[in-house]
Amino acid sequence: MKVQEILERVTTLYNDLEYVRVPRSHYLRFLDDAINQLILSRPDSHVKTEIVKLMPGTRQDLPEGGYTLIDIYMTKKKIDDDNFINYRPVYQVERKDLDYFSNWHGGFDNEKDVDYINEFAYDTRSPLTYWVTPFVGNQDVYVEMDYSYGCEKYSEMPEDEALNSDIPISEVFMGPIISYMLFLLYSTDSTSAVDREVAQRYEASFYQALGLEYNAVQIVTPRVDESETPQVG
Repeated sequence: MKVQEILERVTTLYNDLEYVRVPRSHYLRFLDDAINQLILSRPDSHVKTEIVKLMPGTRQDLPEGGYTLIDIYMTKKKIDDDNFINYRPVYQVERKDLDYFSNWHGGFDNEKDVDYINEFAYDTRSPLTYWVTPFVGNQDVYVEMDYSYGCEKYSEMPEDEALNSDIPISEVFMGPIISYMLFLLYSTDSTSAVDREVAQRYEASFYQALGLEYNAVQIVTPRVDESETPQVG
């Protein structure tokens, strides 16, 4: 879907096809905000798969620009500058279990310095950080992971370029993007009780649409207990 298509639908619903009520530049900012909120609410809407070299120690940070860790699948063994092969699987665990059963932050001895990890722990309350074990020491350790990340800012592009840009998100999420933009538009007039009510309806529609989408497609935020269903909204 293109930016122009989204703006045409939003301005039609907002009765502003000629951009009289709100400048086009503001619509582009609201589009950036809506996409950002979508990715935060549904990490699976914009995913990157990447081989990442881990830092020494147990605490790791997501790659620059990452929003949320989705999963770590395996360690990879580097063959040359451009090629890796699959190495060992990686499993998600609860950090409290690692704390209870071992002193896993305590470093390593040279005899046990390894080029892989077995497990990772992650908590969405600290979305940019995850933890790995065993301790990453002197050897290079590479993992293959999925993580969500942000889109480029259409409000920072020349308008013609922005309007003709493709949004790298499935059309499944067009409705929620439009709803969130309309929520922001109607929220701009804080003195109007009617506009505030309409804004709240569009905000509820945004989260409801994502909740209904969850019932059809398994959300991919990593969790140990697969039987637990996260609530959206």
